[in-house]
Amino acid sequence: MLEPPYQPSNPLPHRPSAAQDSSRPVNGCLDVLPGLLLVVLEGLICVGALYYLILSRWDPDGQEPAGPPPMDWTPVLVFGGIAAVICLFAVVLIRANRPWAGAVQILAALLLCVVAALIGHEDYRRSHPAPASAPPYDPGRSGHQCLSGGDNRECLDSSS
Repeated sequence: MLEPPYQPSNPLPHRPSAAQDSSRPVNGCLDVLPGLLLVVLEGLICVGALYYLILSRWDPDGQEPAGPPPMDWTPVLVFGGIAAVICLFAVVLIRANRPWAGAVQILAALLLCVVAALIGHEDYRRSHPAPASAPPYDPGRSGHQCLSGGDNRECLDSSS
């Protein structure tokens, strides 16, 4: 019987070399290094965003508003957006068989999410101050308090 013409004459299957095998993850410094370099770049972007946000809130006239300032969502949205982009980088790195670099990116995104939540909480606390405390309740001196809820004979400090 004749073999079909498209079948290879070599009975051994073709094995890709180590350079061609893309299913094997890269380990060691070569895997962590891109993640750390991206963290440094992202840190510089965050410092630039923080500098811009600080300058946008700075008022050279120094006039204070009459009431509490409104809540500013800009820092939360900026740092949340940067964290979302970092998560996309993590997915790309993990799909490119760089699991350690992707893990470093996930940790950086989680840290940035915590920072965004803390900034949002502080801004909320600043824009919603605690109400002024009420004077303490003093039943013996501030008014006529009845012991049993009865008539004037049973009330303290009553003149009748």
